[in-house]
Amino acid sequence: MSRAARSVVIRRSTPEIRIVEADACVVGGGISGVTAATLLGRRGRRVVLVDACPWVGGQAVGVPIGTIGGLFSSGPEPYLLTTIFATELLHELTEQDACFYQRSRRARTVNVVYDDVVLMRVFERKLRAAGVQLLLGSVLTDVHRADRQIRALRVATRFGPCEIRARAFVDTSGDAALSWMAGLACRTATFPIYGTQIVIVEGVDYSNVGDPHEVIWEAERVLAEKRQHYGLSREKGVVFPLPSRGMAVLNVTHVATPLDPVAFWEEAAHGRDEGERAFQLLKNEYPEAFGRARIRSMGYPGIRQTRSIVGRYMLTVDDVVAGTRFDDAIARVAWPIELHDTATGYRWEPFPDGHVHYVPLRSLVHAEADNLVAAGRCVDADPYALSSIRVMGPCMAMAAAAAEAIDLYLGGYASVHEVPAAAVQERVRPNIEGQVEWPPEVATRPTLQHRG
Repeated sequence: MSRAARSVVIRRSTPEIRIVEADACVVGGGISGVTAATLLGRRGRRVVLVDACPWVGGQAVGVPIGTIGGLFSSGPEPYLLTTIFATELLHELTEQDACFYQRSRRARTVNVVYDDVVLMRVFERKLRAAGVQLLLGSVLTDVHRADRQIRALRVATRFGPCEIRARAFVDTSGDAALSWMAGLACRTATFPIYGTQIVIVEGVDYSNVGDPHEVIWEAERVLAEKRQHYGLSREKGVVFPLPSRGMAVLNVTHVATPLDPVAFWEEAAHGRDEGERAFQLLKNEYPEAFGRARIRSMGYPGIRQTRSIVGRYMLTVDDVVAGTRFDDAIARVAWPIELHDTATGYRWEPFPDGHVHYVPLRSLVHAEADNLVAAGRCVDADPYALSSIRVMGPCMAMAAAAAEAIDLYLGGYASVHEVPAAAVQERVRPNIEGQVEWPPEVATRPTLQHRG
């Protein structure tokens, strides 16, 4: 064979559209999307998971957020509020020594600091085992809707356009992108809500302290004291330890996250600059721990709240404060109100120990569609209420309920609005009742005391 025969000349003419058919299409591959897609796949449904990012895990991996918040109750003896799917993740992270259970006195609960690379691989294995088909690096370009039914969506990929046809859809995009592109009603706050440029640092020295938190306490103190000298806008940053990996998560910046493709990246540039300055501050001012450290990653700018659906019910801050137990409750939450509404600070309003509030199924079901359910930070809630339920623990719980609602709908109902809430609640019972400690010693381990 001649060398010339080893290649062939091709030319693009009419674009070929790849057609993918499924029972359910999940739009958004963050922790909500991974949870919903995996659980639907385990129910025997043909599931396609679509995400614009070329990785699985959304912000949990690509930012990376670095901490799983909102999984545990508040108070001196914390227990898991969300167990479905969450215990699997915690088990695998713990087995691989890739997480740290941090008891926060400020939030009066337990945060889980994790290694983002390990978590991504856990997500990938779960999805593959459930038979979920992945379409990553796929940007949503069009949605076909016939009255109250979404029929199909189109995405652009580096390999060409693709159309996904499904009987049901789950919007876990974070920005209600599916609902927005379908022409359905959405909500957005009337004031800016800031995100964060997370900085993951490795090579942190924890060897000179008895408790890893001592490093974190000192880092937060130095950041607060010296921030103005380094041009940092946020007054109170938070640092999370992962001592088994010699890592730390710097959550110390504020980044405006406008819903505009040009303005977003202009703001992101400022966030990256501040992230580097924050790291340099610690390297210069706290060399005992950070002198030999280096930045491991500064991923995609973290987004807290942008756009949400208009559901059958909008969860309100009054519901959250009162701890209203709805007849159709499908998730429980203890995380404080955490609204990042200024460049320099944020509203932090913790609840009394033992306080629990709930998310109703009605806030997940879009009022204008019969085959669409949302989960995660784009469910229907006012900005204050959403600031409490948008963290990862409640997002997993909402995603579990969304998956079960869709599975029941596919089983024979004409609309997701007709799916009995009681049937969904029965399937997600562990997420709304019971007290499970994980691991058992978290409630009493003295080294898990976090100051600040």
